[in-house]
Amino acid sequence: MIKRTKLITSSIVAAMLILPLAGCGQSATSQPANATQPTEKVEQKNNLQDSKYVAEHYLSYIYDGKTAQIEDITGEDSSEFKEEQKEFFYNRAGSVTPIEYPLVIEYEGFSELYTPEKIKDEYATAMVNYFEQIDDYKIIDTEESEDGAELTIEVKGLAMNALANQANSYMDSLIGFDQNLALSKYPSDNTQKANAVLQFWAMGELFQQGNKAPMLNNSTTYTMYLEKDNKGNYQATEDTMSDVYSGSKLDTYEDGK
Repeated sequence: MIKRTKLITSSIVAAMLILPLAGCGQSATSQPANATQPTEKVEQKNNLQDSKYVAEHYLSYIYDGKTAQIEDITGEDSSEFKEEQKEFFYNRAGSVTPIEYPLVIEYEGFSELYTPEKIKDEYATAMVNYFEQIDDYKIIDTEESEDGAELTIEVKGLAMNALANQANSYMDSLIGFDQNLALSKYPSDNTQKANAVLQFWAMGELFQQGNKAPMLNNSTTYTMYLEKDNKGNYQATEDTMSDVYSGSKLDTYEDGK
């Protein structure tokens, strides 16, 4: 009887040792496979639900020319977004003084005709690239609501008066340049206002020659708005681009005066 009791006891102990090992083997093989995929989905979802994350990416499209997650955040692919940027400045070129007539630019020994479309296209291309030269900016405040988020940006942006001065200096440096000839296609009662058209043209020409835009010495702040969709993701609105471009410049010189 004693021997039999020992045998039974030994069998129970052996079974107890085997069962935990079998359990460990199951959890070791099945758990990692179940744990990896949900982590990726949660991380991506949280990124787009983070207004600061979305705003940082949007600003990188304007200031750095980057394109990461551009379609998720803007609803456009990179080429469509670039066209929207150019269109923003194209439509604003000559909004005060319409660019309706060509310019006749006299160089040393020859002249060239610049159509209104070419002037606006080159100006728009230049401005998109000038804003991409901004490298000093940061988000300093974020206010989120049920419908969206308002973010405050601090930036050392473009000094527009200084850029206009660069354009004037460029025209003065051209050998053979004749302002009266340049504006000869404009009606005589409109030539004084049309001087602004020459600046648009010169800004486009300067960029093609590798010009660097003058930046403000002191930072300014502006606000940009992001809307929230029904999934809780933040996206740029049709006004976000205007918020950023308008807030990233001042009609002043580098010293802010």
